[in-house]
Amino acid sequence: MAGESLMEMVQSLTAEEQEAVRRFIDFLRVKGGSNDVPASFADAAEEFIAEHPELLRRLAL
Repeated sequence: MAGESLMEMVQSLTAEEQEAVRRFIDFLRVKGGSNDVPASFADAAEEFIAEHPELLRRLAL
């Protein structure tokens, strides 16, 4: 994974996993433009998990 680009890693995912990545990126973009920007990536990830449990549950199957 050291020499792998982000694009290569995403392309290796299933279509459903790629959709989850796209939705998370969209989520980060929206949060980046708002006044309540999460303090860190970890905060953003936790908020995404809380707001999208069904998507994550389907990915876990």
